[in-house]
Amino acid sequence: MTIVVKPKNRHIVKTLGSSIEINSRPEIIWENIINVKIEQFSDPAIFKLLDIPKPVRADIISDGQGGKRIAYFANGKRFIQEILTWKPLTEYSFSFNPEKGFKVLYFFDLAEGVFQIPTGAYYLTTRGRTTFLKLSTTYSMDKRLYFLFNIPARLILKAFQRYLLTSIKKNSE
Repeated sequence: MTIVVKPKNRHIVKTLGSSIEINSRPEIIWENIINVKIEQFSDPAIFKLLDIPKPVRADIISDGQGGKRIAYFANGKRFIQEILTWKPLTEYSFSFNPEKGFKVLYFFDLAEGVFQIPTGAYYLTTRGRTTFLKLSTTYSMDKRLYFLFNIPARLILKAFQRYLLTSIKKNSE
């Protein structure tokens, strides 16, 4: 699936992916993707140091393409996500739509700043009793800051993806 992102003309758009192997049925993993509950897991210390809000949970409000999911964070902010792709047990993609003032790294506003995360997607592939779960995230960055912040942003985003995937794995196994 190709997702068309229309950031401001001065933004460079990139996609980053991470995968994990989960020994569980796709039905269980799917439920842990669409209705995320990870408040019981400690977020990595680097997230606290960099002021990256801890995700708490995400709840489906209405399922299917065009539906909504709300992701809640410990700082009281939310992502009001629109479901872009809904293929149960196979693919789930969404737009992030962070609330205004949703900041990371103390000053980067994800809603309208120099660094944005427009879309994300989960892909499930099952082989035998093992399911491979991939998380893909599209991000955009102001090209004036790209060469300065791209590598740190990718490293932090990769760590965040690993955190989410590991939490889903723990909840599913």
